[in-house]
Amino acid sequence: MGAPGLAHPKAAPATATPILLPSKNCWRVERARGFYCIQDGADYFRLVRQALLEARRTIFILGWDITAYTDLLPGEQPGDAPARLDKLLAHIARRRPHLRCYILIWDYGSLYTLERDPFSRWRLGWRMPRGIRFGFDDRHPVGASHHQKIVVVDDQLAFCGGIDLTGHRWDTSAHRPEEPTRVTPTGKHYGPYHEVQAMVSGDAAAALGELARDRWRALGADRMPPLRPSTDDLWPSGVTPDLIEVGVGIVRTIPGSGTQPAIRECEQLFLDSIAMAKQTIYIESQYFTNETLTAALASRLREPHGPEVIVVSPKECHGWLEQTTMGAFREGVFRQLMAADTFKRLRLVYPAASQAQGVPTFVHSKVMVVDDDLVRIGSANYSHRSMGMDTECDLAVESGGASAVQAGIRQVRDRLVAEHLGMQVEEVTRQLEEKGSFGSLLDARKTFDHTLVRIELPSEPSPAPSEALRAAADPDEPLVVGSAIEHIIPPVDATTGRNPLRIWILPVVVVVTAAVIAWISAAERGRPELRMVQDAFTSIPGLPGSLGIGAAVFLLAGLFLFPLELLAIAAGAVFGAFDGGIVSAIGSLAAAVAGYVAGRMIGPAGLSHWMSRRSYRSGRQLSARGVLGVMVLRLSSVASAGSIHLLSGAWRIPFAPYAIGTILGLTPVMAALSGLGGLLRETLLHPSLWNGLVTIGAGLLLMAVAAGLRAFLLIRQFAPSVSSHRDRAEFG
Repeated sequence: MGAPGLAHPKAAPATATPILLPSKNCWRVERARGFYCIQDGADYFRLVRQALLEARRTIFILGWDITAYTDLLPGEQPGDAPARLDKLLAHIARRRPHLRCYILIWDYGSLYTLERDPFSRWRLGWRMPRGIRFGFDDRHPVGASHHQKIVVVDDQLAFCGGIDLTGHRWDTSAHRPEEPTRVTPTGKHYGPYHEVQAMVSGDAAAALGELARDRWRALGADRMPPLRPSTDDLWPSGVTPDLIEVGVGIVRTIPGSGTQPAIRECEQLFLDSIAMAKQTIYIESQYFTNETLTAALASRLREPHGPEVIVVSPKECHGWLEQTTMGAFREGVFRQLMAADTFKRLRLVYPAASQAQGVPTFVHSKVMVVDDDLVRIGSANYSHRSMGMDTECDLAVESGGASAVQAGIRQVRDRLVAEHLGMQVEEVTRQLEEKGSFGSLLDARKTFDHTLVRIELPSEPSPAPSEALRAAADPDEPLVVGSAIEHIIPPVDATTGRNPLRIWILPVVVVVTAAVIAWISAAERGRPELRMVQDAFTSIPGLPGSLGIGAAVFLLAGLFLFPLELLAIAAGAVFGAFDGGIVSAIGSLAAAVAGYVAGRMIGPAGLSHWMSRRSYRSGRQLSARGVLGVMVLRLSSVASAGSIHLLSGAWRIPFAPYAIGTILGLTPVMAALSGLGGLLRETLLHPSLWNGLVTIGAGLLLMAVAAGLRAFLLIRQFAPSVSSHRDRAEFG
């Protein structure tokens, strides 16, 4: 590849102890014609758009999140093609009918529903040209996520790092406190935001194309386009690579399962890199909570002649939930590092867009540079979950002693530091040589407005989080149930529709039924078939023991996970609103007790045979505990009632809170649906346009109330953290 600015490195003698070792701390090492560190979303979005427009055969997009209406060129008027992501992809697909585009994002849990685009499947799947395929990746343990952020074009050019093609990611490297074009897709302004992504070409890009295909195959997609790297040079003009003709290590985290051991390459490479450092360890990370990695850094700080350690992280964690979990964990490990800093070589800092205005730059990047021997860019945070829980992918380059590669690695590091300090790259390099250490440079710049500022910890240590809280918020590996993920979540085609029956579907059925009855009554009021149905519905409530029989049928159907919501509507239609409500209450509570007991007997590992995996995952991720947790789980309807019975028993929620929460959560739902069934009965027995319209109106009202209640409860349940994250998009 004819890349300007850097000469090809001379062959260097092999180092005695190479850092990147396939099958130990990386998947493989592949040659890259070019490697470039993209700083921040403005440049990344522009380069991705340019690469997509050059695509001829295949596009793969893997992400934690994606927003169809993301503007890739905010504030600009592109003339050649759309700048909005979904329109751009549709434009490309129509121009090139043989091109195939595969978009795969995490099938997120209920906690993140409020900050996601609810119409992703429609905007990027159903309404797109045939060449575009969209899917949700649910092939991960309970509580884990797919966290890789990768784009591959024609298996020849690829991007890998910490940036998703979604809202609240765009910013320039200037990180101005006031930036008119730094707005969310909904038009809300947000603060300065720092991101990093790597761009590679050649065999390294092809390997990422293979990784993307493997991800789809794990979901059941068996017809993938063959790996055929393009012979065209897709490297963007005007971008000088930081490194050329270098080996790139592809470093992964993949959680273990019952049939496959965990892949913890990200963790091992961090440990190996810390151990080999001589002068400087430079780290950028959104989360900094991993005690294993902290112990390794602390050990190096205690050495009389060990390396400097520079950690660039956000100023603080936002929201009550994150402050009491990830924030508390971070404070703990920061105090461990400070206690080990006997020789004052540690700097824990955050980038300030303006000290005078009190505007920090949020750090979402995941970067590590060790001396001038290793540069690493990817999706893995310095957290426990990035080492063994979530799927991650980083790219790493080692110098191997080659002077040209060492110069390129220093260039990447100094350019990042220059961005944070508001300096020119050459000035950073010169001052580092003059002062002899990063600490001296940062201390000399501490009074500047745009600079790196020391992270202040509370004067008194915060209470240490419990081990249970740590295991829930930042687990090091999947729970027992997660390790048997093949049995809990079997592989299926990622694009197959598979949502279980939802509560909002049931009122729709009633509305349609009422409309049909009203139409029949107006057209053929005396039709014999209608009269027979009316006679049956009139006679059933008068049978001896009919209510008891109805409750027993309700219970038996509930035990077989027949939707209780539909049974409640049926009970109201058969017995009337009042008697049907009694039947529903007795039957649903009996089913709740029986389901709870069954869940205790079955245990977590056996639940895959009894419920949809989405119900399993949603209920588990909400982790209902206590009366309020069970009630919210019931009313928010993130999983079917029968699934919640089994989950609560299997996860051994105490019976008393479970029973009270169930009564409080199920009773109003059963009463409302029985009432709707009673209106349907009235429409059936006394068909008229008015009765039909009343039933239809009640069904529509119930749908609106159910949707509003669900949103309200989720917001209230997670308001201390999620409301902030919805605005700041700091998850992921």
